[in-house]
Amino acid sequence: MKFLVVFIFTTLNEAIIEYLVGNILSLRPYIPLLSLATAIILTFAYQFSLFNILLGRDITSPFFEFLLSAFIIARLSNYLNDFVQKFLGSK
Repeated sequence: MKFLVVFIFTTLNEAIIEYLVGNILSLRPYIPLLSLATAIILTFAYQFSLFNILLGRDITSPFFEFLLSAFIIARLSNYLNDFVQKFLGSK
């Protein structure tokens, strides 16, 4: 169940990026940065901490926990994009 929540946030981040800038060729080099920005907004808006969810730790430093969670979510969404493109033939 915990990994499902992580997968949902990863998929949501990837979907937002694809719908907003996926077809704009001039923004393709910036997609990883845009993915990070979107992940930061999501993690702070929903107060999403991977350390709390996966490790069961109390949130002691919300800013850093949400920020680090955003970095992980952004990277996972990039991996998800690569996986979909390679194995499902998208794009």
